[in-house]
Amino acid sequence: MAAIGAQEVDFRSAIAAVNATSHLRVYTQDVFGKIRESLYEGSWTNGTSKNVIATGKLCTPMAATSKQLQNIRVHYLSEQNTLKEAAYDSGKGWYDGGMSSQHFAVAPYSKVAACMLAGFDKLVLRVYAQIEDNTIQEYGWDSDSSGWRKMTNLGAAMPGTHIGCTSYKTSQLSIRLYIQNEEGDLVEKCYDANRGWYNGGLKVPEAPPRAAIAATSFNATSSSVSIRVYYAGPDDRLLEKAWDGQRWQDGGFNERSIPGTQVAVVNWGSGPQLNLRVYFQKGEFVSGVSEWAYSSGRWGAGRNAIPPA
Repeated sequence: MAAIGAQEVDFRSAIAAVNATSHLRVYTQDVFGKIRESLYEGSWTNGTSKNVIATGKLCTPMAATSKQLQNIRVHYLSEQNTLKEAAYDSGKGWYDGGMSSQHFAVAPYSKVAACMLAGFDKLVLRVYAQIEDNTIQEYGWDSDSSGWRKMTNLGAAMPGTHIGCTSYKTSQLSIRLYIQNEEGDLVEKCYDANRGWYNGGLKVPEAPPRAAIAATSFNATSSSVSIRVYYAGPDDRLLEKAWDGQRWQDGGFNERSIPGTQVAVVNWGSGPQLNLRVYFQKGEFVSGVSEWAYSSGRWGAGRNAIPPA
């Protein structure tokens, strides 16, 4: 039964994840284009054909962000290569989000990243996608009155680059965006509220073309933050870069995956209570999505294959 369920997941499916501490939601696409939600509330459930939240084009990219699971936004592409949004609000359930009606056109090979901006009580969102001239375009939602709008264009990138982003607040609001540039280097774009956008210090030259990318941040104080970037490296291995306030260095995550896997990450806790969860396809039941867990200071297998496996 596990193998049958896993085979409903698209091989090289986009993967997105959100959480409120250890309450987890993971989004994948099935072989019919349906976007499904798997959830963890003490044990893994759902992920079946009864848990569809939206339908995207086959092989759609996907990104998700949330505010403590009370508000969830999942972004993906339509068959017409326009940005779509599946929205969940506590007490309301799932519905078609406001971005869908804007018909923002992107490149057919675009990937998508999304983040909820840190430090706000209300929903303030940013979505990143690649448009037809191969530049990375930022879209923003600041309020119901302003709605969705185009914001900063972040310049050219490798066609089909994956995109990872995270937001945090130290003494100011910050966003960190991770892409592959035209030369194939995995690089960092930085936004700080008092400075605007600028090029960051991360540069990874060994990433293969169109490498999977995901990012998360934690331990934010008034003067520092920790960031983790997960990316597909050589020889079909997922690797980690770590920033803990002084310099980028190799992290401890290094796991074999299927060729072309996509990746998502969430975190909760801090210090010795830090937890990280990474979701990717490593070949369990061919196309099952696996969970790798960082807890008590070490990495280990979480769930071999989440539902529907």
